[in-house]
Amino acid sequence: MSQALTENTLLKGIRDGEEIAVRHLFDLYYRPLCYYAEKLTGDKAEAQDVAVNVFLKLLQKKADFEHLYEIRAFLYVAARNACIDIYRQKKRHERSLEEIQYLLPPENDKDDLDLIDTKIMQRLFQEIESLPPQCSKVFKLLFLNKLDTREIARQMRISPKTVLNQKAKAIRLLRVALLKGGSLVAILRAAVGHVMN
Repeated sequence: MSQALTENTLLKGIRDGEEIAVRHLFDLYYRPLCYYAEKLTGDKAEAQDVAVNVFLKLLQKKADFEHLYEIRAFLYVAARNACIDIYRQKKRHERSLEEIQYLLPPENDKDDLDLIDTKIMQRLFQEIESLPPQCSKVFKLLFLNKLDTREIARQMRISPKTVLNQKAKAIRLLRVALLKGGSLVAILRAAVGHVMN
């Protein structure tokens, strides 16, 4: 049997959708296509997907080929184009990620804000601890434990009116303590100074 006849038989089998012919063509070109696509994409799994998809495209166009070399050329050109598309998609994806990153505050800014919050909270807790005992307890139960006035009154065995008075007193004392001598401003300056260094 001549080589030309073998090619003609293979081409006819492919055009007719014969499984043996398609399998032979697949076995002939699948591995080389995977290797070629992997060299272009740098990703083995992606390369295998490219090779399979290229064969599926070939089967849709199987009637268009007169010679085996046309099929080979189609497979490699289609594989190259698919790899270029993958590269372009990755670049578009990277650009989109860069744009999103640009819109988000930088991680350092978030860390800086966390540092400022921490310093302010640290100072606030120090001041809460230095309140008169009943005042401090009411404030903690209200704002930290999230209990309501009646529950605090019952738990501390005082009247709801006393709870409200202690709350008002705690807020007033904390405000004075934090604003006294610009201590809140000093906290902010110290935190911002640390951030700038």
